[in-house]
Amino acid sequence: LQGRSRCLWCAPSSSPMSSLKVQLTQAAPPPSISFVERYKVAVEARINLKHVHRRLQVVAKLLIVATFVEDALRMLFKFDQQQQSMEIAGWTSPALHTLLPLLSLAVQSCGALLVLASSGVGGEVGCYLLLGWCVWHPFMYGQAGNREFVLETATISGGLLILLSHLLLLRTKAPLLGESGPGAVGTPARVQAVGRVLLVSFFLSFALSLAHAWAVSLPLGAGDGPGVWGRGTQAVELVLSLLVLSLCGLVVLGMKSRHVALLLAAAVFAAAVSVTAANVVTLLLHSSDTFPVEDTAGMEGVEADAATIADHQRYFFFQSMSTVGALLLLVVHGPGPLSADEQDGPLEFASEKTVA
Repeated sequence: LQGRSRCLWCAPSSSPMSSLKVQLTQAAPPPSISFVERYKVAVEARINLKHVHRRLQVVAKLLIVATFVEDALRMLFKFDQQQQSMEIAGWTSPALHTLLPLLSLAVQSCGALLVLASSGVGGEVGCYLLLGWCVWHPFMYGQAGNREFVLETATISGGLLILLSHLLLLRTKAPLLGESGPGAVGTPARVQAVGRVLLVSFFLSFALSLAHAWAVSLPLGAGDGPGVWGRGTQAVELVLSLLVLSLCGLVVLGMKSRHVALLLAAAVFAAAVSVTAANVVTLLLHSSDTFPVEDTAGMEGVEADAATIADHQRYFFFQSMSTVGALLLLVVHGPGPLSADEQDGPLEFASEKTVA
């Protein structure tokens, strides 16, 4: 009994409070881990972010080539209309009315297939083909003076450059950062930085134009009305303009660029779906009427039937989807070392980090 009591006296305390303290000490993360890192670990414990990342990359590539695939199919199934479009665009030679649509069909279909089918040299060739087509496209259709058309094409080109930088990095296996010397930041990083600049070109003009039109329609301030500026209307336009400019600046500088790109992609997608749905309803209700052709240089004041307008709206919808894909490519691949976010190297998932 004496020995037993001595053992009981010497045994460590096993009260509920002490065991709870031990559990909390073991479960609590080290104090050096930031809140963001703890949030990432908690999310990855429930969702496999690596699989989400791969699926998002596939979706982004599908979306960015959507406008090229749709345009190639339109060349194939509506070849006669495309020949007429070449004549309207100012091409006088009848041979060019046939050769240019054929060139469009070949370049866009081959480029899109290479981008989707290959992550190597074939994908790079596909990016170069589609980038060349983006440069030639406005001149072929006589839309070089259409600011919105050119800037939206530039935004898609920015997404293609971001994809190209990733493919170049995979082929050369050059690190984004970590080496000293003049070759530490190579061609992939520079291509990616140019892609970020082009990516926001559409928003710098088109989004501000939409904000201006929306702000004018707001009945703010005494005496305001359609086309009449008041102090309230000017304040709304100023706030929206500064907001859009700040978001574009964050993307160019590479500060929180993944989050900003995701926000812009969601906004473009929502706008494209809502506008397309409204136009479809209008065309179905008034299928026998004619409508003015909008957002097309050289066709001001021209009216067309519902089928032609529907064809134009479908093209603009897929162009918006390619803009969404371009933004998602920035979300997937990040801004690169020439940015504020990833100066110390690309961000990694917790599941991809190796334990030392």
